[in-house]
Amino acid sequence: MASPTAYFLLGAQGAGKTTWAAAQAAHLSAVILASDDIRNELEARGMDATSENERVFALLEARLDVLLAQGRNVLVDATHAHRSWRKKEVAIARARGAKTVAIWLDVPLAVCLQRNARKPGTQRWGERIVSPEFLRAVYLSLEPPTRAEFDEIQVIGFAGA
Repeated sequence: MASPTAYFLLGAQGAGKTTWAAAQAAHLSAVILASDDIRNELEARGMDATSENERVFALLEARLDVLLAQGRNVLVDATHAHRSWRKKEVAIARARGAKTVAIWLDVPLAVCLQRNARKPGTQRWGERIVSPEFLRAVYLSLEPPTRAEFDEIQVIGFAGA
């Protein structure tokens, strides 16, 4: 069995991570593992996932480990804006012998803000509109992926409206 690949999506809210993952999962033979989906699971159990980052990412990390142990390719959909936020997940992938690929959706802030404003605005994670101030802070603090972290880095820029 070939070693699996862990694809880590990086980008601010509105960059297009979830849309890209949905469009590419079949092509990459990968399962999508999204922090927003885990947050929605917690909300369905009556928890306020806003304050449950540690629980969300503990679940994400455990699921990532299981999927990679099964030899599955995984698209990990989260902002991954800071090296410290992605460090443990990348370590899990490396421990499982997976190739690590950063998919950086390098989209202008104005586009992220526009897309965020066009979200449905429901209470579901992934459909919520985040405050422009929060989105701007994530965008401006994003630490680009490095070759020290990942085996491969793919940068996807913005190609129009």
